[in-house]
Amino acid sequence: MHGSYVVARLDDKQATLQPLIIENGHTPLKAAKTNWPEQLIPINGNCTLVGKVIFTGKSL
Repeated sequence: MHGSYVVARLDDKQATLQPLIIENGHTPLKAAKTNWPEQLIPINGNCTLVGKVIFTGKSL
């Protein structure tokens, strides 16, 4: 789902937590850090979505 935070692994590297963008038939990952050199990380068959964050609030 557009804007969902996902755990993704690109090219067998370590997993990363990024928001998923879906627009115009493309599904890049968006860099969570605003100073990251490449803000949109393309997914070209080199990505495994490992999971999706379902809760990001604080526990009581």
